[in-house]
Amino acid sequence: MKTKASKKTDPGMSGKGLKKKKDMSDSSRESEHLLQSIIHGFSIPAFVIGKDHKIIHWNKALEQLSKIPMNEIVGTNEQWRAFYAEERPCMADLLVDGISERIPKWYEGKYAKSDLLEEAYEATDFFPDLGDSGRWLRFTAAAIKDSKGELVGAVETLEDITERMSAEMSRRESEQRLFSIIEGSPVAAFVIGLDHKVIYWNRALEQLSKIPSEDVIGTTQHWRAFYAKDRPCMADLLVNQSLETIPEWYKGVSKSKLLDETFEAEGFFPDLGINGRWLRFTAASIRSSQGILVGAIETLEDFTERKSTERRLVESEKRLNSIFQGFSIPAFVIGKDHKVILWNRALEHLTKIPAEDMIGTDQQWRAFYGEERPCMADLLVDSAVKNISKWYTGKYRKFDVDEETFEATDFFPELGKKGRWLRFTAAIIRDSQGELVGAVETLEDITEQKLAEAALKTSGPKKG
Repeated sequence: MKTKASKKTDPGMSGKGLKKKKDMSDSSRESEHLLQSIIHGFSIPAFVIGKDHKIIHWNKALEQLSKIPMNEIVGTNEQWRAFYAEERPCMADLLVDGISERIPKWYEGKYAKSDLLEEAYEATDFFPDLGDSGRWLRFTAAAIKDSKGELVGAVETLEDITERMSAEMSRRESEQRLFSIIEGSPVAAFVIGLDHKVIYWNRALEQLSKIPSEDVIGTTQHWRAFYAKDRPCMADLLVNQSLETIPEWYKGVSKSKLLDETFEAEGFFPDLGINGRWLRFTAASIRSSQGILVGAIETLEDFTERKSTERRLVESEKRLNSIFQGFSIPAFVIGKDHKVILWNRALEHLTKIPAEDMIGTDQQWRAFYGEERPCMADLLVDSAVKNISKWYTGKYRKFDVDEETFEATDFFPELGKKGRWLRFTAAIIRDSQGELVGAVETLEDITEQKLAEAALKTSGPKKG
């Protein structure tokens, strides 16, 4: 009778299998650490949730912003605690549930679909429960898909625009998750290794640079997106650990207030796009679990439209100032803080006080009175219309054309050698949202007219 030969286990093969399993485990842990390093390297607050709505990553910048430590919230579905007083979905939760059509219910009039990516939305809102006095945030949520196109979670980035604005991205728990997060982020970004070769080049950067990822990944030619000739990007300087040379290449660079080994700068890139683009960019070092430098990530925000708006505003202000200075009628403008913003040449001539002595101060009263007291423009800025009668009894009236405009006539003994008669008008200035931002006061010297009227009265026929 034959007995079945028992299978012998090759001790050598068993050892190789265990080693391979251990290598895979080490690789997975290293990949996870690199993922966390990149996420925690973001200067913009961000969190990642899985399909079960539980938090996978909660970065250091978000710890700083929310005051909620990572180890207290990772693994829970309580991301709402950072932003709201009671439980409600964040935008990322809506994307994870595949119910983007419900976004208007929660963010009516505050959101827009991303121009760069599909399945991504951005919004701006005020969060009264964030911080001591509430914070304004611009936030973006994007779905995360795996290599098969299956939804695996969502990433939400938040930019505190109470101080200033930008968005960051997160990465996934594995190499594929890292790729998905960077790919799914609406913020243009790339990652390089120690050899300066591009590891990741996301779709947002493809859109911005018009260079497809396959043309640049594995090369050291990321500079092509921003410059006409070969030169280092900020990420290259971090990889070279040439921190002292960063200011030589990037004027106005600053260290991040939130993270170590992170630098921020902005500038105009004439070789980007047809007419050049303004970019705000952040570069952060990426380190392994042993603290060894392994690369750098650079994120780039295109704020060309905002810069153009600012430039148009400056040009508009210059034109306004030019027109204002050209007025033949003396006039001045004050802000909400009562400080003089504009003081035209006609008013310089009338008061003998040069604009440089007055602009930036709240001493407009010096031109008209012997001691400090409000001008009519000051009363309008303080919304103290009821006090106009106190200071200008019997001398003022509401202007017919505008209900927020008043005019008055008075004699100013301190003005000039013998005093002057002025007819003056003050009007509130409001911004495009209707908010009060200041007041303008114009003054007409009617001394000659008053003297003529007085002379006419004295020279009239006497009663017998």
